[in-house]
This record gives sequence, structure tokens and C-alpha cells, in this order.
Amino acid sequence: MPHVNANEILIDARKRKYGVLSLLGGDLEMVVGLVKGAEAQRAPLILVYNEDVTPKVPMELAVPMLLNAAERATVPVATTLDHGRNLEHIVQAIRLGASSVMFDGSNLPYEENVARTAEVVRVAHAVGVDVEAELGSIAGSAVTLGASGPEAAFTDSDVAADFVERTGADVLAISFGNVHGVYKREPQLDLDRVREIHARIDVPLSMHGASGLAYDEYRKVVEAGISKVCYYTSMGIGASNDIKRMLVDAGEDGTVYHEIISRGIDYFYAETKRLMDMVGCSGVVA
Repeated sequence: MPHVNANEILIDARKRKYGVLSLLGGDLEMVVGLVKGAEAQRAPLILVYNEDVTPKVPMELAVPMLLNAAERATVPVATTLDHGRNLEHIVQAIRLGASSVMFDGSNLPYEENVARTAEVVRVAHAVGVDVEAELGSIAGSAVTLGASGPEAAFTDSDVAADFVERTGADVLAISFGNVHGVYKREPQLDLDRVREIHARIDVPLSMHGASGLAYDEYRKVVEAGISKVCYYTSMGIGASNDIKRMLVDAGEDGTVYHEIISRGIDYFYAETKRLMDMVGCSGVVA
């Protein structure tokens, strides 16, 4: 299947009320496992490069790797720069072939977020790349476990409608009680807020900070109006714990690195399949 824009996948997800996973492709074994899982489930996938999470993996190597995998997949796969910091950062990802980009201006004053997002949209749309923007502040961190991150500021539906109209953003990441990284307390998600924003704007909604909810909560989030589910921290912790078990089981004889690579691929393959069932996208690709 051809490498596609994220919005091409997400418009269908919004229409048919299923969730699409946006998963970190931080290294080759992750990417191989994620794509194999999506193909097994006949589900679309968004592969992510996030420079803050994998700072030692250069964008000029990572994005072509994602692109290569997407072009060879038998299901629709999009590639995206996650939490792009500025126009220069985003243009670099576009030149490397990313089909979608995210500009995160959520920490800026509102009018500056509007202006800078609109400029990113203008540049990206000129070359056929779609743009995700963020409105409202999401607490926590996917980089350092336990970090508090910014103070949460929930997205207002009236402001969201104004923001999308003025910027032309294709996807909107919103804050409704979701937290990057791990939840320090029982999640309190304002799904009524999600429903209200979904009713006010026509573009797909994105949830960052999706790790750590109860299994059945994900369907509720999707039914409320979230189309893109960005998931990493719980998956990353699970992979680390699985490799720890492998090393313990190896005992005194130990293991060698290529066996760890294979174990990682197997973990990401199995976990991707489980997560795709969880958000309801398994089997949506003919």
C-alpha cells in the first residue's frame, strides 16, 4: 500500500468511530514489530518520530526508516514528526519525507500559537503534508518517568473552534485530563468535554498521553470522539520488563544482542495487535 497522510487515515476513523494508534518508531525492531502487528490485524498505523524521546537517533536516519517501512507495508501507514518545536524542525521532517507533522505551540500565548500554527499549515499544505496542532496543556512527560511537566489546562470547545478555523489545522490534539507518561493518580478524563469539542469542529481529535488507562476505557475515549491515540510509555516499560525477564531466564549462560533484537520485535508485534483490538481498529482495512 502507498505511504499515506495521517489525515487520510484519521478522517475515516472519525467517520466510522474507531481509534488509530500513533506509535513511536524509535528503532528498527520497534518499527518491524509495529508494522507486522498492523498487517496481522489489517489495521492502519501512524509511525512516529519524536526527537525528545529518542535524542540519540538522528532525524535524518529515523524518518527515512519510517518511510521505508510505510512504503512496504500491506496496510495504510502514515509517518509523522511528533511535537515539532518550530518551523525549521518541521521543514526538516518534511524534506526527509514525513507525510504528516505536528506543531506543538500549546505552551505559547494563544495568538502566537494561532499565528505559528497557521504558518506551519501554509508551508506543509503547499507540499501535500498535513498538520496536527495542540491546544490546551497536557501534564506529565513521556521522556522522564514521574516528571510533572506543564500544568494541565483543558481545551475549551469555543476556543478550539476558533483555533481550527483560523489555522486550518488538519488534526487537533486536546487536553481533557490525559497525561503524558504515567498517571500518578486515578485518571479523571472529561469525556463530556471531548464530545463537546467533537461536535464543534470537523477535524479528527488526537489524544496524547494514552498510557495507563483500564482496557475498556479506550473504547469510551474513542466513542466520545478521539480518533488518534498516541501510546508509548506503557509499551516502552512493558518491552523493558520483557527483556529483563529474558535476561534473568538466560541465567549464567547469558544471551547475545541479536537475541534481544528478536525478543523486542516479538514483543512489539504482540503488543501492537493487543492495542489495535483495544482501540477498535483491527480489521478495518479490507
